[in-house]
Amino acid sequence: MKFLVLSDSTGNPRTFPHACKVGLEETYPYLLRKAFDKAIFYQLSFGNITTDKLLNQAIGYLSDWSPDFIVIQSGMADSRPEAFSETSLVNLHSILGPAFNKYKKYIYHPRLIKFRNLHRVKPQSFHKTLKKFKIIFSNSNILWLEICAAPKYEKDRPGVLSRICEYNSIIKKIYGSNYIYTQNVLSEVKGFNPDSMHWNKKGHTAIAKVLKDKINSLI
Repeated sequence: MKFLVLSDSTGNPRTFPHACKVGLEETYPYLLRKAFDKAIFYQLSFGNITTDKLLNQAIGYLSDWSPDFIVIQSGMADSRPEAFSETSLVNLHSILGPAFNKYKKYIYHPRLIKFRNLHRVKPQSFHKTLKKFKIIFSNSNILWLEICAAPKYEKDRPGVLSRICEYNSIIKKIYGSNYIYTQNVLSEVKGFNPDSMHWNKKGHTAIAKVLKDKINSLI
């Protein structure tokens, strides 16, 4: 079997905070690889990446590889409300240079995010990206993980929970029974990192088991 794993930063190791450190061998992609140790795995995981950019990497380089299973964990960067557009942030980086970090607390202030309430990727574009990917990898079992966050993330990103629901509904509509529920699983095991987005060891272990069971049901 051949596996392709595409994820945002949650699929990567985490070194902070120290109490919630997650090593490479403890991440859900690695645990999945261990569970199917006879399979061939290829993983792409990038921090703060939008779904179109992530999936385009696979489309550009791996569409002829025909993986049996594709596991995707993406959508947070697309869905969460923003105070500035991506272009504006690039311009701010250029103007402020190293001083950008000094002003981050203002750029990402919850009140400003709530007031501006911009989309980084609009729902229509997100839908188009998912449909395109399904067509290109029509011979693969595509398992898409539910976009999730701990409830307290709403304090940092006002409006994020309703946005997540909206984008999850798009995923469910396109991928149906291959939509993998994660929110309740992570909540039950207290699997969220203190930042309310990334996962601790318990979270990674729990999601790896869910994926393993789902894949075994499809083999």
